[in-house]
Amino acid sequence: MDCILAVCMLMFAACSEAHTENEPEQPPVTPVDPLVEQGDFIQINRGTFTMGSPENERWRENDEVQHRVSVGAYLIAKYEVTQAEYRAITGTNPSHFQGDNRPVEMVSWYDAIRFCNALSESEGLDPVYTINGSDITWNRSANGYRLPTEAEWEYACRAGTDSPFSTGRNITVEQSNWYSSYPYIEGEGGGAYRRQTVNVDEFEPNPWGLYNMHGNVSEWCWDYYDSYPDAFQENPSGPDTGKNRVARGGGWYDYAKHVRSAYRSAVPADYRDYKRGFRLARNVEPTSI
Repeated sequence: MDCILAVCMLMFAACSEAHTENEPEQPPVTPVDPLVEQGDFIQINRGTFTMGSPENERWRENDEVQHRVSVGAYLIAKYEVTQAEYRAITGTNPSHFQGDNRPVEMVSWYDAIRFCNALSESEGLDPVYTINGSDITWNRSANGYRLPTEAEWEYACRAGTDSPFSTGRNITVEQSNWYSSYPYIEGEGGGAYRRQTVNVDEFEPNPWGLYNMHGNVSEWCWDYYDSYPDAFQENPSGPDTGKNRVARGGGWYDYAKHVRSAYRSAVPADYRDYKRGFRLARNVEPTSI
């Protein structure tokens, strides 16, 4: 019996060693804390998380393949950009559902990019984007406003959770603004359908202090849409080229399954509708990390 046990232990050790050699080295997981509040922004420090959804998640889509991702420190706005903020910088308010404290919508990805640069210039910051017609390049060292990457967005949305929503296994119409006739779990969480946007500070924030990451308006991200890689990624920002840009979070017109943390939407960059807006991000100044 002792001989058999010794052989089994040797075989287990050999298999474990081979398995370790074949796995890519992963960075250590950063604790959920610390976060730093900076006015209407939250500083989210460097962290590593599992992006995408597990295969057994209810209503999972095929493009949500799980993979490990590390993101550097960044600032992200507590709120979606409001109509008052958009009008103050651009002089216009294209939104279908009017209200100063409601999110701006009817804005394309290009509109969001132009707003980021204009806001940066108004505050004496370096514009992040160089715009040449439909060709947009990103100066990653600039200190101005920008769109979050898809990875930054999901990391902030999850706020340390690994459930379908930052609220847990389900989300209700008391927690988020979505098409309530189609709840995530049948018979749970539905209610009166609002049929419009709500103020950006409506509902309780997620565990990291961010409002309306689920629902209200879908939010433009920087990345071109494409399938996920299987391997570990460091500060991913999507492919260099593509047909569509990524929008995240779902909106007031979306079913509950489409406001999940992992759900991805692919949208043409010049498309405008009344369920899509955006949220700002910025680089963290080196002295504040």
